[in-house]
Amino acid sequence: MNKHIIIGFVVTGAIAMALSGCGQKPASSGTTSQGSGSQNPANNSVISPAPKQDVTPATTPAQSKSIQAQIKAYYGDEQATKLVEKEVTINYPEEKEKYTTALWTLKKAPADSKLVPLADALGFKSAVLKDKKLTLDITLSGEGRLGAPGEAMLLQAIQKTLFQFPEVDAIDILVDGKPVESLMGHMDLPHPMKRGQ
Repeated sequence: MNKHIIIGFVVTGAIAMALSGCGQKPASSGTTSQGSGSQNPANNSVISPAPKQDVTPATTPAQSKSIQAQIKAYYGDEQATKLVEKEVTINYPEEKEKYTTALWTLKKAPADSKLVPLADALGFKSAVLKDKKLTLDITLSGEGRLGAPGEAMLLQAIQKTLFQFPEVDAIDILVDGKPVESLMGHMDLPHPMKRGQ
């Protein structure tokens, strides 16, 4: 007799659990945006798509938000004796990266040309615009350094590239965060270089 009572309790408990489980599933799928249902691990897996849906729209605009612009970039001619202007397209994720993206074009000449990139020795770490002055922090490697005429063309290429943006009236070039008298030892480097100088 005791056996039958225990079996009856087990069966009744199993039915009650099954019914309560069935009753919760539709309620939790209908309330996924409210985030209730932390009692049951199964409910957590039902709710998890809601945060993913929130993340996906944020990711998609960031990818589609990539800004494209046509700019002028500057290179040395085949003999590296004069500056040549070329129109190039740049892509950058946000406005503050526009300046460094534009400068990176000076490191690689267009593939279909025999133009000489002048900025081989430079790495562009950051560019911060404040009160119309762009502070440019660069790094300088031992490779790709230029003589006096090349350095003069490089400084001219940097100025022309950055001054094409109307919001920039002055450029201050720092090397590893510090002002230097000359970029490569041949030409004076004003702090800052001003538009029209």
